[in-house]
Amino acid sequence: MKGKKSSQSIQDAHLFGLQALFLSLPKLKREYFDRCIAMLQDKEFITLNDDNRARLTHSGIEDLAVYFQKKPYPAHMDGLKHGDQSILLWKRLSLLVQVLSNARMNETSYFPVQRDRKVQDWLKVFIQKQGKTEVLSAKLFEELYTLLAQTMPGEDPGILVERLTGYRDYGATEGQSADRFGVDREEYRFRFLNLLHFIIARAKEDAGAYPIVYSIIEEKEHIQPLTASTKKTLELFQKGIPVEEIARIRELKVNTIEDHLIEIILTLHDFPVTSFIDEGVYEEVLGVLTELKTKRLKPIKERFPELSYFQIRAVIAKAGETP
Repeated sequence: MKGKKSSQSIQDAHLFGLQALFLSLPKLKREYFDRCIAMLQDKEFITLNDDNRARLTHSGIEDLAVYFQKKPYPAHMDGLKHGDQSILLWKRLSLLVQVLSNARMNETSYFPVQRDRKVQDWLKVFIQKQGKTEVLSAKLFEELYTLLAQTMPGEDPGILVERLTGYRDYGATEGQSADRFGVDREEYRFRFLNLLHFIIARAKEDAGAYPIVYSIIEEKEHIQPLTASTKKTLELFQKGIPVEEIARIRELKVNTIEDHLIEIILTLHDFPVTSFIDEGVYEEVLGVLTELKTKRLKPIKERFPELSYFQIRAVIAKAGETP
């Protein structure tokens, strides 16, 4: 939920089924998290086993069901897929709305809501390419209105809209918005990100219908889904260089290169796992995965002693889960 994108954090996200929450709470403190866990225990909503793994109690399941009958579950969240781009989208969109709103009133003196120089430079070029600000404003409004109107029933677009800054009207902070909507800050942030992730997914599905929003997301500075170090490993691997040689060239451990390759399998869905394992054996391992219903490496290794742990991890990753 916080921290940087790395091979290990990506694998952990898949292991624990936390793809949706990836990068969702970058300011989360461990002390606060522990207090929340203790509170859930006190209310007997969860129990913890010896490994500190939480399990919902019957009361917890019931309370959760009742809660989501009143408010929709933020089902569009996918931090692993859209986390980086949602940051970029918000920076660009919030500044664009502010600039267009002030331009409409011929106001040129105001403090930009985004001080990131790269975002400001991008915006100048973007507006120049789009032409008249009045036309751009109308098109952007139409696209955002159409997108937000498609959200789930009960999901309030105001969660995002009231954060936007216009002419002499500064948007609310995250804390102010949470208070206004009567939710804690974590839930507010989840619902805010849910809307951003929904916008990104829909704009990518139908770029022709939302050309302005799509351009905001994709134009230039597109953030690569792979970490920088993993991308270097991929470039070498695509040249046909063996894993051990890549490790030597990059002065890294073989295990680190293997972690990079697992990240590549998880991120690039068309990356062939047959680069590491025969297709027939791959299908056999998949069958055992289904049979044993486990992600643990040891039981699978016992059935396929001839395979390396990396090969087994590669199969699990390709199947959508990683150890």
